This record gives sequence, structure tokens and C-alpha cells, in this order.
Amino acid sequence: MGIFDYLSTFITLVPVVIIVVLFVVKRGQYKNKSNAGAFFFENGSLVLNTAIPTPIPFENIDRVELSYSSWELENRLSYSLGVAVFKRDGKKKRVYYKGYKTSKLATPYDMESALKEHGIPCVMVEK
Repeated sequence: MGIFDYLSTFITLVPVVIIVVLFVVKRGQYKNKSNAGAFFFENGSLVLNTAIPTPIPFENIDRVELSYSSWELENRLSYSLGVAVFKRDGKKKRVYYKGYKTSKLATPYDMESALKEHGIPCVMVEK
């Protein structure tokens, strides 16, 4: 292999390494992320527990919609959940979550209660 082969390999791998490092650093900022479910609360923010956690301050949230299937909740160990956070500025952040009944906020009803405890309006949408 010549110098150009090493250089081309290095150039193609640098973006991948940068993305992985940013991913690890961003995930490491939050202590409550493990086994938290679709979201968790930290530092006055609702943090969507995605690959790269997305914090949304409480004062910017207009409402949260949780969409789920009641049949899946009753008949399966796992369920699909859609979380839509509507911000006061009109923007919306939507994430999808594959829920398991073993997490801290195990069901949409637990999530609704936790949101209401923090003063965040929550709308339950049954599919």
C-alpha cells in the first residue's frame, strides 16, 4: 500500500470517528438516561431519550402528545409509542420509541403522570 492508500483510508474514516466521539460525549452528559424509557427529566428540561438526547426546557413546552396502541399495551410485553413535543414557538419534535414494561416510566400512563407532576400538559392519543 502506498501513501495515497493510507491517506484515502484516513480521510474516509475521520468523519466516522468524529461522529462516534460526538455521540459518546453527548450521551455521557446525562446521568438518568439508562433504562429511562422514552424521556427523562434533568436540569429543568424534558430530555428525549434518543440516540443523541434532545433536551427541551419546561418553559418552551406547550404540550406533549403520547400516541400508543391499547391493544399492544394489554397483549404484548413491548409496545410502540410516539412522543410529540409541541413547543410554544410552533415547532414540533417527534420521536418514536419501542417501549418495554421494564423501564422506569414503563407505560404511557406512567409517562402521563410524570409529565403532569412537572406541570407539562399531556394528551394521550390512542391509535
